[in-house]
Amino acid sequence: MRHLSGLPKFTHLCNAASQAVPLTLDERAEDVAYLDLEMRDEEGMQPGTGTWRWTCQSLLRAVAFVDSAVLSGGTVLVNCFAGMNRSGAILLSWLLMHRNDGKKSLGFTAEGATSYLRSLEPFALNNQSLLECALAVAMGDEQWLAPSVQETWILKVPERPVGAPSKGVVEEVEEVEAAELVPLF
Repeated sequence: MRHLSGLPKFTHLCNAASQAVPLTLDERAEDVAYLDLEMRDEEGMQPGTGTWRWTCQSLLRAVAFVDSAVLSGGTVLVNCFAGMNRSGAILLSWLLMHRNDGKKSLGFTAEGATSYLRSLEPFALNNQSLLECALAVAMGDEQWLAPSVQETWILKVPERPVGAPSKGVVEEVEEVEAAELVPLF
């Protein structure tokens, strides 16, 4: 319907909240490319946590998807559940990371891109930790982007396993004939 009003038809759809806004195969247009992400709009995310890293990786995938679509002349719809934080984080990262064919940026600063998005949607990026995550991705803060790999484990082994009987107590087990066993299922 967009094309009937003179607007370009969507060629790509980036769904940042696929768990909350699922699209069945029947609801998908054949001539539209889709990227489904299960991003979370979680306040209080901390750098280095699993949620933070998952969000960073999702943002990188989304930016690559949007960038590929735009560079090929496509039109992208980026959506999430409320249209404020997850979609805003993707667009903020893209505005700061996008380079045209001549490798020239769009010229936005972090503050300028955030202000621009908020001029379109006043409540955009009201989740501070998601805003910070998007900025970390856009600024290439590799410390928080790389997948976490545990190289060393230091575990304190308890003297006695939790729930184990105290010393000296031994449980006696009696032998039972197979005929005496009762099936559980």
